[in-house]
Amino acid sequence: MNFSLKKIDQNLPNKKIANSFSAELQYEFFYNFESPHTRKSYRIDICQFFEFLNDNFTSIKSYEEVKKVHFVAFRNWLTDLNLAPKSINRKMAANSSFFDFLVEKNIVPFNPTTSIKRPRQEVRKPTNDASDDQIRTLLELVDTLTGPGLLHRAILFTLFTTGIRKAELINLRIKNFFQHDGNFLIEVRAKGGKQLQKVVHPKCVEVIKDYLSYLENSGELLNVEDWIFRPSRNPLDPTHTLKPLNPKSVDYIVKSWCKKAGIDQRISPHSARASYIGSALESGIDLYKISRDVGHASVKTTEEYNKRRLKHSESPVFGLGFLTTKKSE
Repeated sequence: MNFSLKKIDQNLPNKKIANSFSAELQYEFFYNFESPHTRKSYRIDICQFFEFLNDNFTSIKSYEEVKKVHFVAFRNWLTDLNLAPKSINRKMAANSSFFDFLVEKNIVPFNPTTSIKRPRQEVRKPTNDASDDQIRTLLELVDTLTGPGLLHRAILFTLFTTGIRKAELINLRIKNFFQHDGNFLIEVRAKGGKQLQKVVHPKCVEVIKDYLSYLENSGELLNVEDWIFRPSRNPLDPTHTLKPLNPKSVDYIVKSWCKKAGIDQRISPHSARASYIGSALESGIDLYKISRDVGHASVKTTEEYNKRRLKHSESPVFGLGFLTTKKSE
């Protein structure tokens, strides 16, 4: 095994917390999470907590000395920083998971984060949703692209017509795009390590095939293990483009083309997911079916993604039986 991770203690200014949390234990803890994004976020959140301890509780010399009061103070400090409740809960969850692991390894006797109240999960800056008309305009605009622009076309069609997450798009490999029972599917590894298969719209199938054909005609060898979406150029190493796209590149592609399409509100790759869900719900598709399709564990989560509000003309007030005309006998 290649233990390339730095020790947590080496990342912290407080060198007093220095028990035998070895590279092997770090590997066991962090690589228990399948998502690289989760591993990175947890490391940042855990280090932030110990940096907070270093600045405010300098007498602490070991993990065992960390108490509930320290986590309450950390939570309140995060709140004073005006962080969103979702961010605070994630940071608390990361540290709670870490201390559960320390308990499991008999490094500490109990988890001090237990029973600490956490802020209500409220979204302060909801993800913007694009309307059907805006999406239609956007896709019609990019549908005329050729050459290297086929990458942008394929990314936008895939995001808006499948509702997959940015990370899921970036990690798509050629083997994950296949035909079964007359339909083309994509298979993605969703949150929590779930394998999710999604039917791809025929237009999106055409767009992805056009892009792959362009790559092949450009002299690129397409292996089933290769990433579908890869950079068209690499300034640091022009000979090495066979790698997944940088997440910032996907952000730029969505943002720039939405601006060209005249979409004024801030649209991100995650907005494509919200738009997919909102459009499906507005079309009358069953909430439970949509929830399963996008890989949500709960329909409540799917409802939160719906940024399109019920039209006033569809209000239940117009269906109240006691205000309607009385039926004749």
